[in-house]
Amino acid sequence: MTAVGPRAPRRGGPRSPVGRVNGAKPKPKGAQVAKIIFLDIDGVLNCKLTPNPRKFPYVVDPKLLKRLKRIIHRTRAKVVLSSTWRYDPAGIFSANHWGIPFIDVIPDMPENPRRDEILAWLRHHPDVKRYVVIDDEDDELDELPLFQPSANSGLTNEIVKGVTNYLNGKTDEDMRSNVVVRVFQNIKSALKGHEG
Repeated sequence: MTAVGPRAPRRGGPRSPVGRVNGAKPKPKGAQVAKIIFLDIDGVLNCKLTPNPRKFPYVVDPKLLKRLKRIIHRTRAKVVLSSTWRYDPAGIFSANHWGIPFIDVIPDMPENPRRDEILAWLRHHPDVKRYVVIDDEDDELDELPLFQPSANSGLTNEIVKGVTNYLNGKTDEDMRSNVVVRVFQNIKSALKGHEG
């Protein structure tokens, strides 16, 4: 799902995800962060059915957010924002306003696919034992455990169950769109960048 309004240009080199985000203190060295959810928002926590009568950007569907919180409760995973909301102050403000419980953001690496940004974050956090990516688009995420809702429905109960089982080590199966859809999404991302 594309955010409303033009995308702010991304300038400069990669921005580090290290430090305070969402008012959280950095984890001390050696602290356990066993499970991580890399979370996209547009198309996951909002969808084409999300009520938005005034057409505001940065909207979250409370029903879909409740589903995310169910995953967190059942797995004790922590959320790291991978959404484009992460590099816009209005996006971070909105994520906090809606109550998205995130501890950090992935780095912003212009001209790189989201896969590279997630892998860069993981290199700085070797204590992560299990992680998933919840994203409605495949931005070269093929080798990562991707759980891919449709932008038409957002996060479904089926994906909640799949993510919960994956993070709790009950399965190694992810849930992604078919290969034709993903190839189209990768081509689109290469040409336009990740929009949501």
